Parts: sequence; C-alpha cells; structure tokens
Amino acid sequence: MSQFLSLHQPEAVYQALQYRQLLIEAKLAPSTINVRLSALKSFVDYARTVERCNFNLADVTCLKVDSYGDTTGIAVARFREMLQIPDRTTIKGIRDYAILRLLWDNALRRNEICSLDVCDFSASGRLAILGKGKIQKSQIDLSSATTIALSQWLAVKDDYRSSDPLFSSLDRRSKGHRLDGSTIYRLVRKFSEAAGIDKVVSPHRIRHSAITAYLDASDGNLRAAQGLSRHANLNTLNRYDDNRHKYQAIATNVLADLM
Repeated sequence: MSQFLSLHQPEAVYQALQYRQLLIEAKLAPSTINVRLSALKSFVDYARTVERCNFNLADVTCLKVDSYGDTTGIAVARFREMLQIPDRTTIKGIRDYAILRLLWDNALRRNEICSLDVCDFSASGRLAILGKGKIQKSQIDLSSATTIALSQWLAVKDDYRSSDPLFSSLDRRSKGHRLDGSTIYRLVRKFSEAAGIDKVVSPHRIRHSAITAYLDASDGNLRAAQGLSRHANLNTLNRYDDNRHKYQAIATNVLADLM
C-alpha cells in the first residue's frame, strides 16, 4: 500500500480504475463494488490529510446502481403455501412461522428482524424496529395474526430477559444467540423449495411480494404502501406500481400493433 500512496495523480487514478475493472469482471454486485471503491477513496483522503500521499481519487466514479429494477415477487397463493410449511407443533416451527409473518404482513427487511429484542414487542400489537439507515427505533403496528404468532413464540421460548434477542438460535452449538441474516435467508429458501416454488425466494423477494400484493389489493394506494414499506422516496413505490401494471409491455404491444 505504501507503494500505491507514492504514486503521482495520473498513475494512481489509472490503478484505481484498473481495480474497479477487476471488480466488474469478477461480477460483483454494483453496490458491493461501490462500497469497496468508497473505502479506497476514504483511505486515500485520510492519507492526504496526514501528508502520506499527494493525489486524490475524485475522478474514480462509482457505478450506477439501478435500485429496485426488479420488483417481481411470488404470488399470494404461493406464499400462503410457504406459510403452511413450518411445523407449528414444534418450537422451531413456531419461531419460523412468526418470522414469515413479519416478512409478509409488515414487509420487514431481514436485518430489521435480526435486530429485534424481546422488549421491542408489545402484546398489544406494536413493534419497535430499527429501519434501514436509521439510528433510532420507530413503532409499527402488527396484524392480529402476527401478534398471536409472536406471543406464541415467546410463550415457548426458554427463560429470557427483555434485553435478549427476540429471535434466537435453537441449535445446540449456538442456542440463545441472535439469529443473523444468513440464517433467515436459508430458512426462507428452505420453505420456498419445500413449497415447490421454482423462483429463488429470498427475504427481500418476500418484501417485494408483500408490497406488490398490497398495491394490487388496494388498487394502488401508494400512501398506505409507503407506510408499509417505509420507503422515504415515493418514486421507489412508483416503480413497484409501474411494474405491476406492466406499462412497458403495454407500450411495446401498442407500438407493435401499429406496424
């Protein structure tokens, strides 16, 4: 790294651009590439501050990320089938069912579920979540079905304190430890495969499915959908609405019919 910091401006920019190209060729996600480029640029900025280098990487731009290009999910009936998979006569089935309900009824992100503590849940039907990019938790309302599911999970959960994670591992080696995002991803994949769903289903795809299903059921109530999804930018929800109406396909077919 010291050799890199000793480079002159043109050579340093060239090397950084080469690094970016290697990441692209490795087929990393644009968001992942941008994180790595930002880390490199921050390091260089710090090195300049302490007079360890004489260049900057302002000319090395991040990649454009097309957020929510694909908002397709799974049909309501298919998720209903997934919901029947957990064996609710077992502790694990009760826990997993509650997680699936949160993913669907409240369109929660998996990290929002992972960060939940026991004290965040109120049996009156409220939940305090730490939203994406937030530093303070906010209250959301739960459906009666989700409230019952969470209450049943806590009823069978081992002795716990209010500060304990709401969802914990049941494996012998890690019992009591907070569930991580990878575990929730794996259980969603397992249930979707058991339900015979060919499409790769992730927690975020369930979120897409829930938002789209609500827009369909409410005839496009964007105001309520924004409350559900907690998207700060309404344009993101417009993308969901456009995709469910298939406006592009409609326009394409009109043009084809003109020929």
